[in-house]
Amino acid sequence: MSPLVERQKVTLDFGGLNLEATLRMLAPQAYVDYVLGGDDPEQPKPLAIYLQGLNERPPSLTASVRGNSEAVLIEGNTEDGSDEQAQQKKDEDPLKVTFANNLLSVRAHKQPLSVVLFKIASEVGVPFEMRYESPAVVDVEFSNYSLEQAVRSLSPEVRFYYRLDLQTFQTQPLRLSLAAPAPPKS
Repeated sequence: MSPLVERQKVTLDFGGLNLEATLRMLAPQAYVDYVLGGDDPEQPKPLAIYLQGLNERPPSLTASVRGNSEAVLIEGNTEDGSDEQAQQKKDEDPLKVTFANNLLSVRAHKQPLSVVLFKIASEVGVPFEMRYESPAVVDVEFSNYSLEQAVRSLSPEVRFYYRLDLQTFQTQPLRLSLAAPAPPKS
């Protein structure tokens, strides 16, 4: 809670509302940081809730989602070829990722999951944290998926952290990470 909202007294009587509707009733500006992926890929898990006064500065993008590592990917070809060879190589590129208008398109042919995630994070403009070196290789193609749809379609090892602004209902991507698979339940 911001200091301004903390001083406010609120009395409400309500029932049967979800978390987001409840938070909108409590403060003029509310934000929720979520993580999507893992055990229940259909249901995002709230990590932090921020209640702010009207026109207050939003909380820091790293307030609840801090990483302790970053990935760096170096790729390229040491052999220079002709422009025709370069164009042919580009057409046959086994990994192509585009992100426009909050929609993601990915074409990955037999690519390591970590490389695909790094490329997605780079296109989206968020950090990529590799907590686990997955041996998974993906062969996937999709166009114009939301980030949530894309995460659900890739692997249960993928975690997508994002902030939802409950005033505008806009999603702000925060981080993409690769985590070790959950141990089997016994």
